[in-house]
Amino acid sequence: MNRGISRRLGILMGILALSVWAMVSAAMAGETITADGFAAITGGNTVIARDKAIDDALRKAVEQAVGTMVSSDSMTENYKVIHDKILARTSGYVEKYKIISERPEGDLYRVRVQAEIGRADLTSDLNALGLLHVMVEKPKVMVIIDEKVGGLYGTTATESVGQAESTIIEKLLNAGFNVVDADTVRANITRDKALRILEGDNKAAAAEGLKYGAQVVITGKAFSKNAGGKLYGTNMQSLQATLQARVVRTDTGKVIASKSAQGVQVHIDEMQGGALAIKEASEKLTDELIDLIVKQWSGEVYGRSQEITVMINGLVSYRHLAAVKKILEKETQGVKAVHQRSFTGGVAELALDYGGKSSNIADELAARKFTGFRLEPTNVTPHRIDVKAVLEK
Repeated sequence: MNRGISRRLGILMGILALSVWAMVSAAMAGETITADGFAAITGGNTVIARDKAIDDALRKAVEQAVGTMVSSDSMTENYKVIHDKILARTSGYVEKYKIISERPEGDLYRVRVQAEIGRADLTSDLNALGLLHVMVEKPKVMVIIDEKVGGLYGTTATESVGQAESTIIEKLLNAGFNVVDADTVRANITRDKALRILEGDNKAAAAEGLKYGAQVVITGKAFSKNAGGKLYGTNMQSLQATLQARVVRTDTGKVIASKSAQGVQVHIDEMQGGALAIKEASEKLTDELIDLIVKQWSGEVYGRSQEITVMINGLVSYRHLAAVKKILEKETQGVKAVHQRSFTGGVAELALDYGGKSSNIADELAARKFTGFRLEPTNVTPHRIDVKAVLEK
């Protein structure tokens, strides 16, 4: 009897040990990632282009692996360090890979790889750099919220207590964002511009945000009201609040998120209860907005395709524009497509389908030597580059 029990215990211990080993192995196992790499075919040499495209694909695979490991609630001011220390030695993290497909596409060579990235070494090196939780680039944010607590003392009177703005800013700061000082904004923005922003003028919101170095503006309206008088047999009142807000990217004027949230509080005082209801709604809404902003930003950081606008001023010939387009299309890694939106009076607007940071494009254009002219970047934001064509004498 005892021998049978011992035998069964031994079997159970063996199964438990195997389960623990399997969980540890899974935790330390490589992560399989699929990524595309591109390289320019120079002089018809597809062999060199193929090797470069494979390197580009493996680098992107490692970059995506880093993105899955790093917390999205901390700000990165060390993106260059990660590139220099981690992505510069891609081969050190790629345990194995296979090529899924490869082919020339015009003057580019494209390779798709399936790579297994070693998480143990990657985690160790990120920890050593103190960067495991600082990969995601978050933007500087400006907050403008119109807020009213209504139905005061049984009348139609309203009062603004600033609860929505203060709650949103506090949560943004706790999440690691840089936030434009609210007092500075209120002291300098005109009432007319504020009203335009609050009424949904995205261009006005973008213009004001740029003045304060903000990459995004969170703007909207909050309102609380009595939900129906005093609760039966008490002096307590039910206060309900609604907050509607949108997130506008300043360099393009596009809305990247739009959300609403509600809050409910029971309180004896309309003012305090209304403020608490607005606070509740603001906390809910800000959590959602932060997630949306981080997802948008991290998607760009990790090399996925994004649209970048390039404005070129001072062109004296269409041939100059054609030369710039050729460089971007054929010789700039990560540029998947170049769309010409317009060319009028020496000003050209291009839209790039690009998997990388806009500053890389600006660096590339500034370093290039064109026949008879050069390009000088004058303004660079995450989604827009302004450059000036300067004639060479």
